[in-house]
Amino acid sequence: MLKILFLSICYTISFYSSTILGNHFSPLLMIGFRGLLSGFLLLAIRYSYEHRIKTNFLKYKHHYIYAILFGFVAPFILAAIVLNHLPVVDSTIIATVEPIITYILAAYFFKEKLSKKQVLYLFLGTTFAFIAIAIEAKVERVSLISWQEAVIIIIAFILALGWLAIGKLVRLKEPEDAIVSIGLIVTGTVAMVMSLFIENVQYSIEATPIMLFISMIFFGDLVVTRMRVKLSKEYSATLLSLICIFSPFITALHQQLFNYQHYSYKFFLIIIPSLICFVAFYREETKYQKNILIQKGKA
Repeated sequence: MLKILFLSICYTISFYSSTILGNHFSPLLMIGFRGLLSGFLLLAIRYSYEHRIKTNFLKYKHHYIYAILFGFVAPFILAAIVLNHLPVVDSTIIATVEPIITYILAAYFFKEKLSKKQVLYLFLGTTFAFIAIAIEAKVERVSLISWQEAVIIIIAFILALGWLAIGKLVRLKEPEDAIVSIGLIVTGTVAMVMSLFIENVQYSIEATPIMLFISMIFFGDLVVTRMRVKLSKEYSATLLSLICIFSPFITALHQQLFNYQHYSYKFFLIIIPSLICFVAFYREETKYQKNILIQKGKA
């Protein structure tokens, strides 16, 4: 549980840093710098202790293409374009939708099985979280439903596909750091080129934005993305998609306490049962995995 909680906190720090940085950097330029710096830094770290980076890229080129396109390039670029046009609470819809999409896709494509209790906790937790965000963002008003909300759902769907593709590469014993590094470098290159052609480039060299940028790279790429890929050997894709589920609660709490942005009591009243459901999901996951190992041992 500590690993998942640690990843959830790191994800939230990275997510919130990126929302603040949108006021200081052009979105695509930020993604470009982030991808290139994180990718090459991760390669350098791996090379420093292994002195080689070996992949079967040509053998598994289709898997790599799917993983890079859906796991990195498409969601990063789309998020950079869309999220800055929405309130923070709206953007956290990704966190509530991605787990349920991941479960459906993993069950269909990879025959990933969950217990009945896990499915129940997953649907309840997702429903509670989505209702809380919908109430706070007032998306029940038709006038506030725009193309950005639709794109957020698409991003969640793409992310689910991407993480399943990445998980497939890990199961084929491809080096995790190489998968992440290649994905980040390609994403950074694409974003940088797009930024030069379609953005009015904006950047800041002040201390606060630079520190936030460093924290986003460290927590977002070197910790969350890297560890999530490694943990795909131990946990289901659905469980790993839940690392982002704490972000609506922690983001709202931060906004309430430090930015003096008022959140209604209804939001916290509904989001807390959601978090309880996801903790229960994790507990069922560990029990379910132990039972499978016991059954395999008896067989």
